[in-house]
Amino acid sequence: MKKFLFVALLCFCGANLFGQSITVNDLTNLTNLTNADAHKYLVLAKGFKKAYTQELDGNTIEHLSKTDAEKKQESVDIGVALKLSSGAILRTVTYKTARTEQIFHLISQAKSQGLPMKFQGADTINNIYQFDNDFFHIVMYISRDNTSGYVEVKQKEYVGFD
Repeated sequence: MKKFLFVALLCFCGANLFGQSITVNDLTNLTNLTNADAHKYLVLAKGFKKAYTQELDGNTIEHLSKTDAEKKQESVDIGVALKLSSGAILRTVTYKTARTEQIFHLISQAKSQGLPMKFQGADTINNIYQFDNDFFHIVMYISRDNTSGYVEVKQKEYVGFD
């Protein structure tokens, strides 16, 4: 039991050491929540606040933002969804930051969690890292000039055997 508490404390302190406010698990879990629940989680647990909402393709997209002690802006967009003919809803969550090391930490987390990297490359604007499994399609972008980055997590339709 003491070892478990020590490991939990170490992980908690490690996350705070890097000022990490969002993890890969947070982003993937947000895709499973309703907009109201995702909003509550981001506001109460992660310190984000509502910036604005907009209507797009029948979805109410909510933009939440946060500024850390170093005045580095972070934002999360929730509410992008695709309703399937089966009635299932597939959600997309987007995280943006002006702190590129945060994206590098997310890439490391994805690798350490065993998410298969399907693509690593670059275009004229961004370095691109794509992870994909049965449940999520995750693309992480880091600007080539290292001034910003963003992550897009798309929930996938899981075709399993019942």
